[in-house]
Amino acid sequence: MRYLLTFAILSLFLPIRLETSLVLLRPFELITLLALIIGLTTGRWRGLTFPVGFLLLLPFLVWHMVSAFSVDIENGLRELLQMSAVGAFAFVLAQEARRLDTRQIMNILLFGMVLTLAYTIAWHVDHGYSVGWKHLFDPRLVFTFLPIALAGLLLFASQSKRRNLWVAWVGLLPLLVLSGERKAFLIYFFLTAALLTRGRLAAMVPAIAAGFVGLLVLSTAIDNAYIEKQLQSMLDPLRMGQYEYLAAKGKYAPGDTPSNVQRSFAFTLSKQLISQHPLMGVGTNKFKNIIDTEFRNLPDELRLGIHGEFQRILTENGIIGLSLYVLIWVAAWVRLGRVLSLALFHELIGAAHARLLPLVVLVPCAFYVGTEASGTRAFVTLILISLLPELTWYGLSFALHRARRSHPTSRFLGRALPGSAR
Repeated sequence: MRYLLTFAILSLFLPIRLETSLVLLRPFELITLLALIIGLTTGRWRGLTFPVGFLLLLPFLVWHMVSAFSVDIENGLRELLQMSAVGAFAFVLAQEARRLDTRQIMNILLFGMVLTLAYTIAWHVDHGYSVGWKHLFDPRLVFTFLPIALAGLLLFASQSKRRNLWVAWVGLLPLLVLSGERKAFLIYFFLTAALLTRGRLAAMVPAIAAGFVGLLVLSTAIDNAYIEKQLQSMLDPLRMGQYEYLAAKGKYAPGDTPSNVQRSFAFTLSKQLISQHPLMGVGTNKFKNIIDTEFRNLPDELRLGIHGEFQRILTENGIIGLSLYVLIWVAAWVRLGRVLSLALFHELIGAAHARLLPLVVLVPCAFYVGTEASGTRAFVTLILISLLPELTWYGLSFALHRARRSHPTSRFLGRALPGSAR
């Protein structure tokens, strides 16, 4: 079962999809369905559990689905099927949480991501792209999630393995620069500062400032127009594109990128729609319908959905939907803090673990969903975040149980796990 869940997550990076008139199917849905059938028919789950992390998901998922039906029946049925798939994944994960070997799963995920990364780079180089490896929509997301997975392994790795992981971490940097995937680079940048300062916020501020100076130097030293433009855009993250210039003249203003212009247009339209429908929103997926009907003359690169779940939810699901969504994140942070405090008290982890784990997982994932279009991956990320406190506690308990079986006479089994840092 643990392998099915792991492969379900890895399948979200594969460019395999079947588009029907109603829904978009991926291997993720089929693997999740298989896991659900096995769990329910084999007696594996003799006593069903409904942890807090699972229950917190339900109000938002239901509201999201009800909001979809407010647009039209077909749209509602589409979201019903998607919510059923992600809800089934959350249910299976909740039942299996206490049985999962977190370290083994992370190793499998890392190995699968490395294979996907190699395929993505090879495909682009073979098609003549020496930089800008973003033409495969699904596999390119490995650039974003690989640093998170690698940082998680670094955090809990033993001293003997940590050196090799740091070598891999440094080797990942030039690949991220060449990829042009800005959110991946910024996540890597933040995680590097967090790991080097061991999660001490006071030390992270000057580290991040020094990193921006280094980014400025790098942007002027690289002799490649595309990479230079991508790096420059990261130095001014709040800069919005001029979509009026594109609409009027048919070309981008100097220094603009299609991504920035689209985000500027979506942000402006969102503000208008939020002011008109603040409480309940315009309805799930209606933003794209409005663009396709009222702005059909705009270039195709502008007529996209909202890239950012927080903005998308406020626009389409209103203040009610956003409140339910934010509650999941806040509760995950608070509950994870309690789990880590308890683990620290019992010396299962070190102080650096307690400081770093929320920064390594919660902050990058929030940045990802805040800058990426909605979809199955965004919902799976939300599920993993909501169940993170349970997964962390069971993972630490599993590691302690394994250590007791390996060293039954050890006097130090209550101490921090290997790789801990104070």
